[in-house]
Amino acid sequence: MDERDREAQGEPRAPRGWAPHPRERMLMTPLVAGLGGLIAFFSVVFIVVWLPIHTFDPPPSGDWAPMSDDAKAGRNLFASNGCYVCHSGYSRPQDVRYALYFLYPKVSEPGDFYGSDQSPNLFGTERTGPDLSQDAGWHPDDWHRAHLYDPRFIDPVSLMPSMKSLFSDKQADQIVAFFQGRSGKSGLLRYAGQLYAKHVILTVQGMPEPPTGFKGAKGKIPEGKEVEPPPNQLEEAPNLAQIDRSYWLAGNPLAVTEENLRRGKQIYLERCVGCHGINGDGKGPSAKFLSPPPLPFDDADDQCCGGDTGPGDFYYRVLHGWPGSAMENFGERLSVDDIWRVVLFLKTIPNHTLDSNRVPEPEDYITWSPSDELLAWVKSRQQIENNASFSKAKATDPFMIEAMRVFPGLSPGDQLAVTGLETPLTLDDAAAGIRTIYQDLLDRAWADATARGEKLPAASQKDIPPTVPGQQ
Repeated sequence: MDERDREAQGEPRAPRGWAPHPRERMLMTPLVAGLGGLIAFFSVVFIVVWLPIHTFDPPPSGDWAPMSDDAKAGRNLFASNGCYVCHSGYSRPQDVRYALYFLYPKVSEPGDFYGSDQSPNLFGTERTGPDLSQDAGWHPDDWHRAHLYDPRFIDPVSLMPSMKSLFSDKQADQIVAFFQGRSGKSGLLRYAGQLYAKHVILTVQGMPEPPTGFKGAKGKIPEGKEVEPPPNQLEEAPNLAQIDRSYWLAGNPLAVTEENLRRGKQIYLERCVGCHGINGDGKGPSAKFLSPPPLPFDDADDQCCGGDTGPGDFYYRVLHGWPGSAMENFGERLSVDDIWRVVLFLKTIPNHTLDSNRVPEPEDYITWSPSDELLAWVKSRQQIENNASFSKAKATDPFMIEAMRVFPGLSPGDQLAVTGLETPLTLDDAAAGIRTIYQDLLDRAWADATARGEKLPAASQKDIPPTVPGQQ
């Protein structure tokens, strides 16, 4: 159809020199689309990532503390090995650690990450593993070394890969220093309590210091020396000092049934064999790293008559852990009834209920009764009715609060002699010892940060006392 035909049909005539139907072409070329996408992407990165990192500068929180050189080196190892992907670096009110690990009583604040030694913060991209921002002091150093070497040594069902091929002995201790130094002053306070309790336990049991780094993998289970208790004092008194008195003589509220015992055995095999062993003898694969080593449960005399092996004693240790040892807190990972079921099962282990395909039965259960010595002791010395927990007067000094958390079985008037300790074991001495360790940890970290040229707040911030979240 020519132009005349188009004009006859009413179509406008194209200007002279113009093509009646110009060739179509795309204005948004791949080059333009690519450049636009890059500009949009980097604009978002600039606004959301770069700008906040370089301009957001909140004042330090009262809980903030700098990192030591070892903790700083451990942080670099933690980041370079991608640990932050599974382990986030801040805790929230709705943290998924609930019912999986245990809840931290403290929620992170912006001021907790002041300065450059924790910037940018290792927030992480998922929470396959627990958040570690407040992890300092909940476990001793030897627990962390065993866990890094092979997480199954601690948690038989852990998904975490072994880290033994990534760290030398020195690097392993540096990353442990990061775990213990990243949680601010409250973390240093818990760590100081952990170190003080470790010293007391090793002295009471005559145990050597735990091996450093990964040396425990090639060593033997640490053995203690026989330590004679002071005259006229119950041998288990220092151990009872770390158990709330209201649990000392408590019985198990659950019936000794096959169902309860089977459930207790299942939990033991899922949670406890890494430390306490497949035979219940305290010789699990982690034991070579730990001092003191895990408790054995295969002695019938101890299960029936021990001064600190009653059902209530076991329950409290599973519930709250045992500071200074590798026994950790299971109170928010297991239900109350499941903890009591584990305690029921522990009392059957001397009768070989951990044997393969062996079903624990009620007749395997060993009944515990308090000895005459224990009853006389709690009647005359560490009396049940004088439990400090029953006092309405609450402590306000953070170091005393931490001492009471570590030694809940001590009352203000108690004085326990411990062979090897220069001073009696009292709450006042424990609080003073914890204060000294805490101050040393904080002073060394502050000095290291100053030498590195880190940004530090006014010196007055250092004098703000620590807090004990969840304990006041």
